[in-house]
Amino acid sequence: MVSFAGPSGTGKTTLLEGVIAELKRRGHRVGAVKHDAHRIELDTEGKDSWRLRRAGADVTLLMGRDQLAWFGTDRPPPDLAAVAELLAADADIVLVEGFRSAGLPTVVVARPDHRDGRWEPPDPALILVTAHPDQIGRVVELLEQRFLG
Repeated sequence: MVSFAGPSGTGKTTLLEGVIAELKRRGHRVGAVKHDAHRIELDTEGKDSWRLRRAGADVTLLMGRDQLAWFGTDRPPPDLAAVAELLAADADIVLVEGFRSAGLPTVVVARPDHRDGRWEPPDPALILVTAHPDQIGRVVELLEQRFLG
């Protein structure tokens, strides 16, 4: 697992989109995990899974042929190690956006023109700082050398 972290608005998702596409072009299987600091609301009012949750189900799993969504109430979601294990069968590398305090190897996306005093980079896990979300080739080369060799 490799984290992509940085202040909001610096281009993390844009960089990840390009990195994933390039890794796929080079024949790698890629997993992706997106951290959201806000409560994610994927279930739509009136749908069956929403109705089951509203009825009091403590956990609801919505499963389709190629999709899976987990809705819990009192228990935190699985930790990143459990998520990595779940994705390992289908991915050579798992790229996560966020989770900067998880101690993962981290690519920091930082722009000199973007200042956010609330954000601290994860120094112990830092593997690359990129100032531009268009440095896809540089990031992919590093990922291949360090994690996909």
